[in-house]
Amino acid sequence: MKGSKTILITGGLGFIGTHLCRALLHLDQAAKITVVDNLSSNKMDFEDLRGRVRIVVQDLRHYEYSSERFDEIYHLASPVGSLGILNRNGYIALDIIQLTHKVVEIALALNSKLLFVSSSEVYGHDGAHIESDPKIVYDKHGTRMEYALAKLISEHILYDIANNNGLDFRICRPFNAIGEDQSPLNGFVVPIFFQNALTGQPLPVFYGGSQKRSFCHVADIVSALIVVQNQGRSKEVYNIGNPRDVISILSLAQEIVKICCSQSEILEVDPQVVYGAAYIEAAEKIPNIKKLQKHTGWFPTIDLASSLTRILDYYKIHEIGVPGHPKTSPIYVK
Repeated sequence: MKGSKTILITGGLGFIGTHLCRALLHLDQAAKITVVDNLSSNKMDFEDLRGRVRIVVQDLRHYEYSSERFDEIYHLASPVGSLGILNRNGYIALDIIQLTHKVVEIALALNSKLLFVSSSEVYGHDGAHIESDPKIVYDKHGTRMEYALAKLISEHILYDIANNNGLDFRICRPFNAIGEDQSPLNGFVVPIFFQNALTGQPLPVFYGGSQKRSFCHVADIVSALIVVQNQGRSKEVYNIGNPRDVISILSLAQEIVKICCSQSEILEVDPQVVYGAAYIEAAEKIPNIKKLQKHTGWFPTIDLASSLTRILDYYKIHEIGVPGHPKTSPIYVK
């Protein structure tokens, strides 16, 4: 198709990244997409993308872009997951900020429009969050705090560089993405609960499970990313999530046990005993998405009940949850 975009997706072989690639190709089969990913946290099957996108397996920080041209950049490259970041404790901020500087360098050199995928972790406190909320730094020391501050600093880096160099960027803060092929290995709660329920293992909940979350299906997340890239305003930050389905972690565990017809118990666990002192539990996070609605008209279309049904159906079709299946990774708790 004449005039199809050239697009760079950093971290494009991760959970959100692979879904973003497929969504962009669905919109424009002739889009020329380059993915740069070092596979450091990859748990995804991306065989269907081979031959459809250009895949560069490399750390973004070492990527040579001088001969490239990209109309748009989606920057997702980052350590992810409450467990996935623990092994970089003390280095997470360095990783994130270096990646931010590299992608800004590319965007400025190639005059590309940049969408920076930040995190709802930047809010750092409980509540229903709007983009203008004060960002609070609590007296906590751990990997999640380091991660949150690095994402927030990266946002400030974008604004400061744009003031001097005319960088065209937008920022998104996703809230709790879930989907059919999300891995439990980085600490994401929904696949942990499903795989434990399907294998008869206890479902671990932290601190009584009273924490409230608002989950958003990955298909809605990527549709919002694309909408923001194309319709969002330059130098604006947007929450992405589903504020309608708020649920406690305990209620989520009970619902998953129910729909799986499982006999698994729900077991209260101290995460610092299991994962170490660097673990910090997430704050309660509910997105206010009024700005995104006002600027683009976007609203999520898949509710939590439908998301959970789709995930369970996917597991049944692919026999995930059957002991011995290569994609079955229950999280054992004592």
